[in-house]
Amino acid sequence: MRLELIHPVLVHFPIALLSIGTLLRLAAFFTAKKPRLSFLLPAATLILFLGVISAWIAIIFGEIAKDIVESTIKNMSILREHDEHAHLTAYGFTLALVIDWGRRFLMNKRKHKGWMVNRGLAFFIWFFYFFGFVNLLVAGFFGGELVYEEGAAIHRNYDK
Repeated sequence: MRLELIHPVLVHFPIALLSIGTLLRLAAFFTAKKPRLSFLLPAATLILFLGVISAWIAIIFGEIAKDIVESTIKNMSILREHDEHAHLTAYGFTLALVIDWGRRFLMNKRKHKGWMVNRGLAFFIWFFYFFGFVNLLVAGFFGGELVYEEGAAIHRNYDK
């Protein structure tokens, strides 16, 4: 079994979950006052939570793949950029989710309605969601370059 092939299989889960979760969280933000759409926030939270977990799992297997394929890569800056943006994606979404949970805890459990909790933390939440999403796109771009330009993990069978 080629361990470096596990990463490209797993990486599609955080891409899909974090993208859809962010869109659902945005929809939940704009429809917060509509009771019939109250399911959007818990759905977005669950999907983003699964996306963050799958992102960290993909990073673990990405590190394994990196150790295996880095000797075949000519342009190591592409690999470094992919690795850096993948980590920034996971950190960004993790921070956004933790701050989002904390803000909702303060607002619901303690009935805290101060400016800092309502608007101040909301700014940071959306900043980190946007930051994570942009880095997700950039990491995907560099991942594609690794495969299609550098031939990362491409098995070349020349004996045909």
